[in-house]
Amino acid sequence: PQARRLCVPVVGFLKAAGRTGWAFARGSRMTHCADAGWFLVLYPQQSMARRVQRCWRWFQPDAQHGGAEADLIAALIQAEVARHGLDPERVYIAGLSAGAGMAALVALRHPALIAALAMHSGPVVGDANNAAAGLHTMRRGSIKALPQLLQEVADLAVFHLGMPAMILHGQMDPAVAPRNARQLFEQFRAVNGLGAEVPTVERVLGLGTEKAYRRVDLLRNRKTVLRLCEITRVEHGWSGGDASVRYHARSGPDASALIWRFFQGQRRVAA
Repeated sequence: PQARRLCVPVVGFLKAAGRTGWAFARGSRMTHCADAGWFLVLYPQQSMARRVQRCWRWFQPDAQHGGAEADLIAALIQAEVARHGLDPERVYIAGLSAGAGMAALVALRHPALIAALAMHSGPVVGDANNAAAGLHTMRRGSIKALPQLLQEVADLAVFHLGMPAMILHGQMDPAVAPRNARQLFEQFRAVNGLGAEVPTVERVLGLGTEKAYRRVDLLRNRKTVLRLCEITRVEHGWSGGDASVRYHARSGPDASALIWRFFQGQRRVAA
């Protein structure tokens, strides 16, 4: 009833492989962030009957595999928006590792639904087409032409409204090479129609501390549309999380808070 009266925003939050939604909620502390920011969080979870490690099939982005999972997640979010009277202009999605890869697929396949996207420690989009290729992508990024990879996953002609995106990645990540983050930045530069002539705005925050990170922004009309956070002392884990939960790091800035602040500045308004 409160959600229906207040028309609150919603964040779909996708976990890493081998984790449950509950573990992700605890490790990221996103639920605490939601309590403070007054938004609703959904934690979709892959079935063990489909994948033993509960891994989203971001590495098979075709319509029968990863694309189908992305469509189901989008349908779940839409159902909850309608059920609880949530704000359809403030629907966001975020994920970690495999969850970041799937979050990208959801946003690219459903640009009319998703107002903004956040990817933490995620792989470049569209490079892999099977599990073995997915491992190669994680370890090295892509050696293919980035625009072509996007075209194989989404119709860029429909992105006239763009897709605001935030990318976070630990610079000590041994599982998903940091090169993936830089390639994601270039891919979403293209999605948002921000050509090479648009300059980046760069800052280093928390210098000399365990929370240090480099922030790179691309702006349109003085508003940040694309943001890359390269986190100095984080490996493969959620920055500023509960380190007692696997794939969450105590060091680094609070990724949940950073993501929510970015989302707050984004709204999907129909053309």
